Amino acid sequence: MSARRRQRGEGLDVLGSSGVLSPQDTDASIYSAMFDKVDSGRQRVQTVSIFDVLPDPHQPRRAIPSPVRAQWDGKPATTPALFMAWHRLAMQERGQEFQIEPYLLADDTAVRVAEDQVMGPIDTALVELLDLAANIRSNGLTNPITVVHSPNGYHLETGERRWLAYHLLYAYFETEQDKWGRIAARVVEQFSVWRQASENGARANLNAIGRARQLALLIMDLYERRGEGFEQFEQMVNPDGTDRAYYAQVADGVRYPIIRGYNDLVMAAVGLKVPSQVREHRDLLRLPDEVWRIADDLGWTQGKIRSLERQSKVKGKVDTNLLISLALKEAEAEGYRIGIGISPPPTLPDLDSIPTTSPLFAAENFDKIRRLARIARKVGEGAKLSTRDELELPMLREWVYSWLQEVDQNYKRRSRP
Repeated sequence: MSARRRQRGEGLDVLGSSGVLSPQDTDASIYSAMFDKVDSGRQRVQTVSIFDVLPDPHQPRRAIPSPVRAQWDGKPATTPALFMAWHRLAMQERGQEFQIEPYLLADDTAVRVAEDQVMGPIDTALVELLDLAANIRSNGLTNPITVVHSPNGYHLETGERRWLAYHLLYAYFETEQDKWGRIAARVVEQFSVWRQASENGARANLNAIGRARQLALLIMDLYERRGEGFEQFEQMVNPDGTDRAYYAQVADGVRYPIIRGYNDLVMAAVGLKVPSQVREHRDLLRLPDEVWRIADDLGWTQGKIRSLERQSKVKGKVDTNLLISLALKEAEAEGYRIGIGISPPPTLPDLDSIPTTSPLFAAENFDKIRRLARIARKVGEGAKLSTRDELELPMLREWVYSWLQEVDQNYKRRSRP
């Protein structure tokens, strides 16, 4: 094969006719053909509309906690609804009201949790995203996202949190929408789980569940190059369910061993040092769905999960129900209460107990009234409503009815002789 054909990826036989590669052949086939071709595409950086980019549901790293992700349809146009649901769940988890704008402005008035209070995964993930968005607003985007051409625009390969941060800035700074409506992106022609793994390893370490996903994707890719077929993600994962079953298609190491000659490459891509770690992370693909979800949202290490499995053994075998119970108990101790049925979410105080100077009135209700007034002014002037306005209007309508009912009930209680 000529160097030019290899560079274009033409005639590439990654596994060879025998299915066995020498270390030299592996290096030539994978690094020279796959990564050189992949990296050549990374040099084309351009700005693309954030609404033309679709997120990758297979992505090993989960930027959005599962209770929040279950309330989102994954469409770019509905990210304002995503952020509102995220904010609402974060307030329930925190047990107090807080505004998003001060975080985005890096304002000292942002209501942050006390140092001795355990932050749950929903609140933590939201604050981290807000901090990233504030940093991008102040200092710009230093590392473009990577996208792949698709029939309807682009498919996100790497940089989901950066892409979400742009959506957040677009939604909350209406006067700056021209600035945040487009994002710098490396546009490549073909999706690569190997490049995705490299990016995930370079940006920050994946947690144990993320590594298990990454490992499964790489093994599936090797077998797909041989002609092996697997069920599609969308066929196996419900929007409100866990995704473990999709990756567990290669949980059986006897049926799907890492193809000879690729062990070192896979371990390097996933960030594992020895073959035993490959086996241990592949074993995570057999976890109960609830434990899988909790461990991912809380970023548990493989060692922590193994410890819980050891504690749940009965007569030498892991008792699934006991494992789930132990995981739920540990999750509650770490502040995970929303969306997994451990305990009811903390309720906000009754209106009777709130003084009129409470931030609940000043920061929450009055802010919503201002937003409703802004939308009403746009309608009255005949201006076109933004996507955020259209999504927010029915929610504000429901809030008005609910809030007025609470005010009326509170008034009647106080008016009784």
